[in-house]
Formats: sequence, C-alpha cells, structure tokens
Amino acid sequence: MDNETAGTRLPDMVDIPRNIRARREQLGLTRADVCARAGLPLKRLVELEIGDAPLSRAVLGGLAAALETKVSALMSGAFDVPDPSSPDTRSLIAMSEKECYARLATHEVGRLAGGLDHTPWVLPVNYVADGKDIVFTTRPDSPLAHVRGTTAFEVDDVDRYARLGWSVLVVGVVEPVTDPVEIARLAETGGGAWLARRGELWFRVRPGRVTGRRLRPRRYGGESRRRAPNHGAAGRRETTSS
Repeated sequence: MDNETAGTRLPDMVDIPRNIRARREQLGLTRADVCARAGLPLKRLVELEIGDAPLSRAVLGGLAAALETKVSALMSGAFDVPDPSSPDTRSLIAMSEKECYARLATHEVGRLAGGLDHTPWVLPVNYVADGKDIVFTTRPDSPLAHVRGTTAFEVDDVDRYARLGWSVLVVGVVEPVTDPVEIARLAETGGGAWLARRGELWFRVRPGRVTGRRLRPRRYGGESRRRAPNHGAAGRRETTSS
C-alpha cells in the first residue's frame, strides 16, 4: 500500500463517500463483495457510502485496496479505467525466498503431497514455521504418519473477486520429530496453531528448494481517467438496497 495511507486523519472532503460508491459500481462489485475484500461489516460500508460514518486513513486505505485503486483517487474521484482494446497486463511475478517465507508466516494451513504404495495423494495439514523448516502434526492412523523422504508442501492465497493471489512451494525432506524436549519446544512456540493435540505425531520438512509466485494487479493506462459523477445530496440519502 502506498505511504499515502500513513496517518490517521483525513481532510474534510464530502466527495469521498460518493467516490467510494462510484468506484465500486465502476468495477461491478456489490457491497458484499467489497466487504469481503476489505473485512468490513455491511452496515459500516453503507454508512461510509452515504457519509454517515467517520473516515480514517486506515479504513480508507483498506477500501482503496479492495477497490483496486489508490487513496488519492478515492479522495479526488479520478480513477484509472482499463482500455477495452488493451490486453490484460496482469502477470506472474517470481517471489524471493525471503518473500516466500514472509507469506508462509501469514497462514496456518497448507497441502502436503506424497505417495503411499506409489499412489499419489495431497492432504491439508496445519503447520507452523520453525526457522526455515515447516512443522506439522498428524494422527498415527493418518497417511501422513507414514510419509518419509522427499515431499512437496504448498500454501496459497487467492482473491477470486480481484483475480489476485500468490502461491509458495516448498520441496524438501520430511522426517519425524521424536525428541521429547524438541516436541515440547515446538508445542510451546506453536502458539495458536492447530498443533499439539494429545497423541499426535510430529514431523518436520527441511526445505531444499523454496519458490513462489504472485499475480501482479492489472495496470491501467494513465491516459484514460474517469471522474466520479456528482450525485449531490441525493447520493447521501441512499439505503442498503445495493
């Protein structure tokens, strides 16, 4: 997010509420769509769009991200719009190992791939990062209890509305953790993850290769700009019908 979201107070600009709604409608999004993206209650978004709720830089920054624009655009009403004749310029960007680990730290569930009797499988696992290792637990009767050797571990995050996302793939060697002292340490540092249930087995994936990709947002040409229409006071009398 641009540093324009720094701080906590905004200028007193009565146009911001109608600009929020205009941008939402320009993208063809419902209020529910925007709330899901920005993590806002529906009632709060309705109040923001009709000018009945206070605005902070933090809230406006979240809305700008959800509406695929900048804070300055929501304040001015001048939005970049796509040229229908131009191709979609979104592209996959390779992430550095450092960025991959930063993404892994934001999640608790991934997928482990392996094979049992030459039959491939992919199963979800809850995990924590222990340095550069991935640690997970499983029940003794789970197929995961028998996994050994080279395996693949994958974590991803996708926003299907914005068609954005990222994926991290860890290829490494999985081995059991049997040292009681080590298990106690891992159980303590696991924090709020879904680990350390009684009787479960502990495993560690030691990475050999860590790669990741993220989908860069579409870039709109600077030539085409659309200013939000001025609905006047009528725009502030709307209800929750959208």
